[in-house]
Amino acid sequence: MKLLLFVLFVYTYATSAQYRQAMEDLNDDNFGQTLLETIQMHIQSDEPVGNLINMLQNLQSQVEKVQNKADEQHKRITTNCNINLDQLNDQINNYKIKSVTLKSYIDNLNPNVKQSVQTVERKQKEIDDYKQELKQAEEKRDKEHNTYTIILDNLEQALFGFHQIKLAFNQFIDSVQKGQRKFESFVEMKSILKQVKHTYKLEGYKHIVQLLQSLSKQTSEEEALKLAIQLSAILKQIESYIQTERIREDQAELSRQTAYSDYRSQIADLFNEASKSLTEMTGILDSQSNELKQSENEKKEADVRLQNKMKEFDNIQAECSILDQEYQQQNRQRNQQSKLLDQAILLTTTSLGQLKSDLLKHAEVY
Repeated sequence: MKLLLFVLFVYTYATSAQYRQAMEDLNDDNFGQTLLETIQMHIQSDEPVGNLINMLQNLQSQVEKVQNKADEQHKRITTNCNINLDQLNDQINNYKIKSVTLKSYIDNLNPNVKQSVQTVERKQKEIDDYKQELKQAEEKRDKEHNTYTIILDNLEQALFGFHQIKLAFNQFIDSVQKGQRKFESFVEMKSILKQVKHTYKLEGYKHIVQLLQSLSKQTSEEEALKLAIQLSAILKQIESYIQTERIREDQAELSRQTAYSDYRSQIADLFNEASKSLTEMTGILDSQSNELKQSENEKKEADVRLQNKMKEFDNIQAECSILDQEYQQQNRQRNQQSKLLDQAILLTTTSLGQLKSDLLKHAEVY
């Protein structure tokens, strides 16, 4: 008997404590207060208590259905978010790798382009130097040829003049030997010499003048004839000298022309070789420059896409986080509603009398 009373006491105390906790939970929540008001309305009506319990159970069933639906939707959203984020993360990593790879390639290509530019500039300078050398050589050759032309003209005039002198001298000697004139008139040869252009610059001119002066002073035909023979020999020497100078100048001119032609041909070969090399180097430089520009454009495009994908990743992640927060918040609300419904059902089924009394007292207070 004592044991039965003890068990009854414990049960009553436990039930009373559970009842108070349930009432506190319901009163502390807006939804719980709404449930209490709904219970109060049913209690005050003539409807059976079973209808109230069925209504609470149906409401709890609806909350569970909404929760199950929300769970399924959250699962789909979470799956899609993870798939999208994984795909974006893969794309971001690929663009990062591509950007880093292109940067490394550009960094390696830049020195090659700079070196090619320097090589092209050096080769262009080499070609310009060859042009300048050819120009200077041509100018030098023109001066040499002009000098040669002047010298040759002088020699030609000198030779022509000495032919005149020689012809006049021989005719004079012949006329003297035939007794047509005297040696005293030989001074006429001096005026003949002076009339011939450039002869005063030639070697032996002074000697000729001296001999002519000596001839004009001779009274002996024998002495005069000796001097005349010497003068004739000198004229022959001068004529030979002029001819020799002509030949020497012609040979020197030919040698200079040959040397100039060889030099020009050599420089032309070097110029052509350098031009060919410049064309090849320019082609290489153009190819490297195009490749560098294309790589830089590809890197810029990869960087832009990388930034866009990162922004898209952040946006989707933020959106998914918001949806998850909304789900968690609604989930807590539904769990709370389900818990309050459990407590309302428990109070209705186990402590209806006390609940009715408390609700009536509460209604009288207000």
